[in-house]
Amino acid sequence: MPWLARLLPYLAVGLGLLLFDNAWLALIGYHIGILLVMGYSRTLWHFRLLRPVLHPGWAALAWILSCLAGLLLYLGWNGLPLPSDLLISLVSLGLTGQSWPWFIAYFALVNPWLEETYWRGWLSGSSRWPVFEDFLFSGYHVIILVQFVPLVWLALAVCILAAAAWFWRQIFRKTGSLFIPAIAHLLADFSILTAIYLRTVPL
Repeated sequence: MPWLARLLPYLAVGLGLLLFDNAWLALIGYHIGILLVMGYSRTLWHFRLLRPVLHPGWAALAWILSCLAGLLLYLGWNGLPLPSDLLISLVSLGLTGQSWPWFIAYFALVNPWLEETYWRGWLSGSSRWPVFEDFLFSGYHVIILVQFVPLVWLALAVCILAAAAWFWRQIFRKTGSLFIPAIAHLLADFSILTAIYLRTVPL
C-alpha cells in the first residue's frame, strides 16, 4: 500500500489528463484516491495534524513566498515559452471561461488540505534533509506541465516544487502542525491558477 499511495497521483492525474482529457476528472479522481487509500490504510487520523498552530515567523515567510509564486508567474508570463494554442488546450481539458473560477475555488480550498496531510503528514517523514517523497510530489506535476513547457523549464518547475515540498515539510517538523504549510499551499495554488486564468481567459 505505501508504494501504491506514492504512485496514486501519477495514476489518477495520468488517467484524467492523458486518457480522458479532463482536468476535473484528474483532480477529483486524485482526491477520492487519497481518501480511499488513507481510509484503507487506517491513516485518516493524520488529518488531525491540520490543527491550527500559528508561528508568526514561519507563517509570514511561507505565506508571502506562496503569494509571490502567482505574482511572479503573472508578471513574467510574456517571457515564458508557452505554446500559442495554450487557451485551446486548456479548454479541451474542461477549463473554459465559465468553469475556471469554480475550478480555482475547488482546487485552492480542497487540494491543499488533502495533499499536505497525504504527502507531508503521512508519506514523507520528518527528516531535515530532502527525501524521495519530495521529488515524488513534484514529479507528478510533470504529467500536467509536459504538455505546455519545454524540457528545461519542466526540470526547473520540478526542482522548485521539490524545494517547496521540502520547505513545507520543515515547517511541519518545526511546528508539529500542517496548518501553516496547508495555508501556504492554498495561497500558492490560488495565486498560480488565478495568474493563469487572468493571462489566458479574455475578460
